[in-house]
Amino acid sequence: MRHVRSVLVAGAVAVAVGACGFLPAGPDAAPRPRPRPLPPPATEAVYLVHGVQWDGTSDCAKTWRVTLGELRRHGFRGDIVTWGYYRDDTNCSRVFPGTRDTPLRELARQLAWDIYRNHTSRGRPVAVLGHSMGGLVAAAAVAGVEKNAGRSPEWPPSLRVRNAVSLAAPYQGMKCRFAYKQCGELRRGSPFLRWLATVPHPQGEGGTDWTLFSAEDDGPVKVPSALAARARHKITYLRGQGVSHTRVRNLGGPAPYRLRYSHSWGGDVRQTADGMSPMRQAAHALYSTDY
Repeated sequence: MRHVRSVLVAGAVAVAVGACGFLPAGPDAAPRPRPRPLPPPATEAVYLVHGVQWDGTSDCAKTWRVTLGELRRHGFRGDIVTWGYYRDDTNCSRVFPGTRDTPLRELARQLAWDIYRNHTSRGRPVAVLGHSMGGLVAAAAVAGVEKNAGRSPEWPPSLRVRNAVSLAAPYQGMKCRFAYKQCGELRRGSPFLRWLATVPHPQGEGGTDWTLFSAEDDGPVKVPSALAARARHKITYLRGQGVSHTRVRNLGGPAPYRLRYSHSWGGDVRQTADGMSPMRQAAHALYSTDY
């Protein structure tokens, strides 16, 4: 089985960047080809997991409006599951009745069971996109099954997540001033983040291809934190384009963006002024098929 993934940009130029989660590009790196058309429509389900909300509620239809449009526009015909985890969440496909004090590992466990019961147990892989804390919950769901499957009945026996995207997820933590448990778990060095770091590249059954998004205009989550996990694909939107922590999930369409990217685990870094918008690129990153 091979995965089809459209490349980021046309006419990219290699650059050597030694920070922010990237490794220097090799001197003999070949230029990347122009983007290929997407293959036939995907039928796999896609899970969308929102970020932390300090008022304890999220409107999934509003949160994911741009993302839903880009996914449908780019060939997704399967179920799109907007998974909420606050009891007052609205317009979500499914909601776990948690609070701002529900531990992130518990949210991850509930997400894992939802994917397992509805898809993995029926032999169907899924794709997952998580924004901010939702990216950590998605990663922890895959990591928890990888660590505990067959050893703890509290976790599903397996999980099939073929493609996963984290948008501005604070793998190395972020500043947080609230007293809620989730705030404490987001701080640098928290027990939860140390636990998650023991599985730096969470893998589901059959393999999981990860893409990490970051942005230099993101105030709460700095680029090194968003790119700290191990992933084949890493993307940073450059400064001065308004790609903030919240707007990263609200920017779609064809407008070109300046960005750095790597499809080589942080090596062979390229830079372009003709990159896709965050949600259009996320749609490409989530798309996979056999050929």
